[in-house]
Amino acid sequence: MINPPPRPPTMAYTGEAGNIFTWTPAQSRKQQLTWSWEEQHRALSEQAASGRLTHIWPTWAPDGSRIICFGIRGVGKDTVETSVFSVAADGIESWELTSLSGKMPIYGNWSPSGDAFAALVQRGEQELSLEIIRFDGLGKTLPLISGAPLFWSWSPRGDRLAVHVGGSRRASATAQVLILDAVSGQTVSLVTDHPGEFRVPAWAPHDDLLTYVEQDAHGHDTLMLLDVATGEKGPVAAGEGGIAAVWSPNGETLAFAHAVRPGSSLFAPIRVVDLASGKMTTLIEAPVTGFFWSPHNEALWYVSLDSGRSYLRWHRFLRSSGETTELARFLPSREQMFVLSFFDQYMLSHPPLAPDGKTLAFSGYLLNPAGSTTAAQVYTLSLDDPAEPRPVATGDFVCWNPAA
Repeated sequence: MINPPPRPPTMAYTGEAGNIFTWTPAQSRKQQLTWSWEEQHRALSEQAASGRLTHIWPTWAPDGSRIICFGIRGVGKDTVETSVFSVAADGIESWELTSLSGKMPIYGNWSPSGDAFAALVQRGEQELSLEIIRFDGLGKTLPLISGAPLFWSWSPRGDRLAVHVGGSRRASATAQVLILDAVSGQTVSLVTDHPGEFRVPAWAPHDDLLTYVEQDAHGHDTLMLLDVATGEKGPVAAGEGGIAAVWSPNGETLAFAHAVRPGSSLFAPIRVVDLASGKMTTLIEAPVTGFFWSPHNEALWYVSLDSGRSYLRWHRFLRSSGETTELARFLPSREQMFVLSFFDQYMLSHPPLAPDGKTLAFSGYLLNPAGSTTAAQVYTLSLDDPAEPRPVATGDFVCWNPAA
């Protein structure tokens, strides 16, 4: 059997007229994947423009063969149609998976097995609904659970989800962390009904290990590690004010940080724990707005805020040398800022690093660019030549295809 060649690093982005495009740097190839019927007419009336079909939040399938995105027709209170679309990565096929009946899609991610997609939909003014779209029954969605806030991660096999709903026990008596069956929607187990301050219950990439934050009888928060198969659990670190944790791609190391104060979007310090030895190390002391691993586990990337000048900075921390390098300064697009604000949810589904770990992509505005622009741009920064980010196209959101 001849194995197919590895997929070249390709990014998907939301670009002109609210359509989805891909860009493959090695081939200098740009491809448009979605189209609006209205694009056939150059001169649009204001009424027609307000009803334009736009596409948002492209999300790659695990094998890179397809992209799912949300389609929205209309703006704000005038939104009349919302749907979930699947588009072939080669642009040949596109089809509507299901209608959302005008309800607003917030976020979605694929099952690791590639046979289902989980979507977060705003069904009421303060009601979020987690719904599963299975590809063996197009047009059908399985509502799993509703509440707000709501975060989740898939099990490595794609058969279950760990869901955190309702925030912390301090905020809501109904807050909880659950394991749900992805096919039936039934509750497999209750992880805790006393969650602490955190967002995503993070499933390890290859094992039945889950991290979450639990509040004890005295109201103190602890980052916990749970063996889902056996139910055994133990503490990783105590802390207050909110904790974010992200697994290395090989599942051998967990990086985590505490919010600098309750409700803050800044985290410090970033520490890592080696699962084999239990050794804990502090890597970065400075406050950051988000952090994530490189695809090959050799570096931790993070974004810091210059509070005096109100811009963000990309950094790379090399584990082998302990060296930190500032790579770029920028103002994020609205969508890029949203991703960074919930980096622990987006890091696996919408990676900012190419699968070979050699190129960073982001959307926004450079400080004092050579050519001024009023629209956000998609930029790439090659680590082989990290002198200056390179503009690729007009766009407000970008992510890379997953690692093979």
